[in-house]
Amino acid sequence: MQKLKLPAAILITGMLGGCVSETTYLADGRASREPVFTPSDAAMTRMNLGLEYLRRGDREQAKFNIDRALSQDPRNPDVHLAQAYFYQSVSEFELAEKSYRQVLKLSPNHGDGLNNYGVFLCGRERFDEADVMFRKAVTVPGYVQVADTFENAALCARQNNKSQAALDYFRRALEYSPSRPRSLLGAAELAAEFGDQAGALDYLARYRREHLPSPQSLWLTVRTAQAQGRVAQAQVAGAELVRLFPDSEQARRFLANDY
Repeated sequence: MQKLKLPAAILITGMLGGCVSETTYLADGRASREPVFTPSDAAMTRMNLGLEYLRRGDREQAKFNIDRALSQDPRNPDVHLAQAYFYQSVSEFELAEKSYRQVLKLSPNHGDGLNNYGVFLCGRERFDEADVMFRKAVTVPGYVQVADTFENAALCARQNNKSQAALDYFRRALEYSPSRPRSLLGAAELAAEFGDQAGALDYLARYRREHLPSPQSLWLTVRTAQAQGRVAQAQVAGAELVRLFPDSEQARRFLANDY
């Protein structure tokens, strides 16, 4: 089963900007411009630096810079979101949740905050609470990561053994972003589980039009084609699976006729 992962790229969206004003004055009779950093500008710079250190694996410097950012602008929800991400990365889950709650206290309609808090809650197996966060995120005006959030909701529902809800969420994700590979494969797998082999093959065909083969996509093609009695199609997909991914678990199962 696919696992839900923290969408770091989503988390950082909207955080990389930072305004710098300029002051014009006369020096020796000449106009001059110098950048003037406000505390909020400095906080964003520190926050981005902390996130970069975190990406590099330097957690001490990451924490130092994020803490400095918070001291410079303690009411910026994006900085609290960065702190939540940091704490989640180092498995300080109580502190991470405290930071997520602070994000939403400062900005109840913070789309990234709602989405990432949902991911966090799902990882803690608090599935119903996570679903509430995802549903709130997709209704936030101007929130642009709707497809990502629907996909996260689908993965979470899958973990919670709510297959129909997961399929519905994958479909919603594909309405916003029709070529999403994880959603296409997730929808194909669930359609097959529900006995809709034709629907599963359609999702797989859409996947093939946009993406390179993967062990999962080829294995799903084998299984769904076999279930429909399309033996030749199943064998072709299986042969490609063995050729491209000979060491995969899916190739081993194909060779063992373990469908």
